[in-house]
Amino acid sequence: MTDTAERNPLEKRRPTQVVAPGIYQLGLQGNSFIVETEQGLLVVDTGPSPKLVPDALADLRQHTDAPIRWIAYSHGHMGYNYGVAGFLADAERRGDPRPTIIAHENVVRRYRRYAETGGLQSHLNSMQFRRAKEDFPAVPPQTFPDQTYAESLTLGTTGRVVQLLWAPSETDDVTAVWLPQERILYGSAALIESIPNVGTPLRTLRDPVRWADTLDRFAALNPSVVVPEWGKPRREQVGEMLTGTARALRWLRAEVVARLNKGMVVGEILHDLDYPAELFEQPWMAETYGHRDYVVRDIVRSETGWWDFNPTNLHPSRPDVAAAAVADAITDQAAVLARARELRDAGEVQQALHVIDLLALAPGDKPEVVEARELKAELCELRAKQTSSYVSRSLYRI
Repeated sequence: MTDTAERNPLEKRRPTQVVAPGIYQLGLQGNSFIVETEQGLLVVDTGPSPKLVPDALADLRQHTDAPIRWIAYSHGHMGYNYGVAGFLADAERRGDPRPTIIAHENVVRRYRRYAETGGLQSHLNSMQFRRAKEDFPAVPPQTFPDQTYAESLTLGTTGRVVQLLWAPSETDDVTAVWLPQERILYGSAALIESIPNVGTPLRTLRDPVRWADTLDRFAALNPSVVVPEWGKPRREQVGEMLTGTARALRWLRAEVVARLNKGMVVGEILHDLDYPAELFEQPWMAETYGHRDYVVRDIVRSETGWWDFNPTNLHPSRPDVAAAAVADAITDQAAVLARARELRDAGEVQQALHVIDLLALAPGDKPEVVEARELKAELCELRAKQTSSYVSRSLYRI
């Protein structure tokens, strides 16, 4: 069993970090971002549970005792703001006015969709974060915003200037925070200190060019410090990270489309690309969560339909019926098992997976089929150890 941080990188709370005077990172889910103003505190993201809030606020109160004036949602993904009730309860306990909850207007649509698809979201999250489905609420505990905005919103009337900026990227409802006097940018879900999270296998489409546009707008602000959604503030190579990531995303778009125009399919494209080191071998493009293959697949998916161009899959049989037919057609099933093991022993784990699926997907408890499933589980564990992406590791270990 892996430790909690390995099972789910969203769960590890971290102590309050001072970014600059009156500006803090409060480690709840990602970097909750705190800004002190003359009107009170802005809190961006309240974490995955009200249970975490008392300890987090006690830690924050060692740095500032100002009341919380606003709570802003960095974006509408589940879990980032399940802790709202804890913050509201703390304000009531202190006798402070109720904080105003602010989000981009698109959060409302996302929250409604998540309420409609709560069971699906729990199922997907259980796979991606390696937890039991029962660990995720059947009905998301969502608190809808009191106030929304479209393009930008300036908070407060005196003192420190705080601007909320629409930053479409991982989602279409991302809010970044820009402090022009200090030139500090909280990049929110648009800035994650790794390759942009485009094309995650279990999620809806994400537009890499839209994300690149947002990063270029960030760069135009000329920030001296950027605070990512995850990770430490960056004070060096800030512009290079922003514009370099944008260039990498545009390169991917152009190269994938060029191959689509030649009639290539996704499997061919994935193995035809030659990634420029100056764009992709950078610390901010590390494949710790996402993966370049994911981005390629999302670009293909955005320009093509669901069909993989194999006529067999146009109107397929039920998966178990098709798998049984394939297994029954193999007269020497022991040879399939032997070949898969040969490929495994030669280090060709992915090829071994393709071979073993001839048997492993079949229903029933025939000894060769059971053996194939066991071998496939072993192969998936080997593949999990070969990839740096947390999401890929999770899905290999389902």
